[in-house]
Amino acid sequence: MAMLGMSLENLIGGLILLLALGIYGTRCLLQSDDRRNLVIKWVCSAIFLLIGGFLFRLHSVGLALLYIIPAIGLGFLWLPNIASYLVKPLTDSFDGGADESDMKPFYFRAEAKRRKVLYQEAAAEVRRQLEQFPGDVEGMMKLAAIQAEDLRDLPGATETLNELLNQPGLPAGRTIAALQTLADLQMNLGRDAVAARRSFERIIQLFPNSPASLTAQQRIAHLEGVSQAREFREHAVFKVPVRERGLGLRTIVRQETPPEEEAAALAEEYVRQLQHHPNDTETREKLALLYGEQLDRLDLAVNQLEQLSALTSASPKQTAHWLGLLATLHIRQGNDIAAAEKALRRIIDRFPQTAVASRAVTRIATLQGELKAAATVTAAKALGTYEKDIGLKQAR
Repeated sequence: MAMLGMSLENLIGGLILLLALGIYGTRCLLQSDDRRNLVIKWVCSAIFLLIGGFLFRLHSVGLALLYIIPAIGLGFLWLPNIASYLVKPLTDSFDGGADESDMKPFYFRAEAKRRKVLYQEAAAEVRRQLEQFPGDVEGMMKLAAIQAEDLRDLPGATETLNELLNQPGLPAGRTIAALQTLADLQMNLGRDAVAARRSFERIIQLFPNSPASLTAQQRIAHLEGVSQAREFREHAVFKVPVRERGLGLRTIVRQETPPEEEAAALAEEYVRQLQHHPNDTETREKLALLYGEQLDRLDLAVNQLEQLSALTSASPKQTAHWLGLLATLHIRQGNDIAAAEKALRRIIDRFPQTAVASRAVTRIATLQGELKAAATVTAAKALGTYEKDIGLKQAR
């Protein structure tokens, strides 16, 4: 009964050993570059082990020297592999190892052809790389640039960028860059403000309340002006007036517009722009500086900068810039060091342990010097009709 138990245990142990050897052998076989040679080694090793086992069972002292035959055979088969395994960490430290690095596309040939003004060949070279690495973002952006900037093929560039944008799982930064590039091409090359607006609106729709969305809104706000300026340059006709005789004998009466009226007219223009585009931060900032520096209306300037600093879609850098302007106006126009320091401390509270907070701390220490260097506040100027409802349009 005891022998039966021993035999059963040996059988189970043997099966477990065979299973482990089978799993390990299968793994080695799958990873091997020369599977045929590996199988031959296994067969020969099994033969040598059987011979060794047979000699061991004979229990003959005279045959003990024969054990060296299977041992030599096994050493001949596996010694190179064992030595390579032991020495591999040392050799890898010198040559970097034999593992192949991740393959990636190279576009230096395309760039070289592009510098030689071989634009078709450059585009073909990029396409060859994209055949090996389909959907590579760098390659598709480079192909679109060659198509648009060099080949003047806007439809081809648009198709390439749309193909990139249709890729599933495209990172947000890549999506924004592709849409901004597409909008620039549509505006600058295609001169199509409507199509460019649609591209910017896609950014706003995909990434609401983000710095990219805010930037897209600024671009939309100025698209009409850019389009009108281009239209004027292309269709303007300049006529040379007939020279008037005796001009030097006449007394010239110059009618100069007072600076206050010019500033007021410009403020009206900014307000009209903000009525159509409340989130045009560039115009709102200009309006704030106009109120504070030229019209001596610090209250209205503060209102505009407070609206800007309240934008949740602005980046920390932008918000810190507007709060810094607020501090500057409090020093220069309001002669109020406490209000300036309060504006700077808002940067520290909102963005602690950041570069903008560090700069705000440094500036607080120099406010007294800024106050001494600031010019004397001038008397408030009377405002005209432009004062009504100016700056009341709120940003969102």
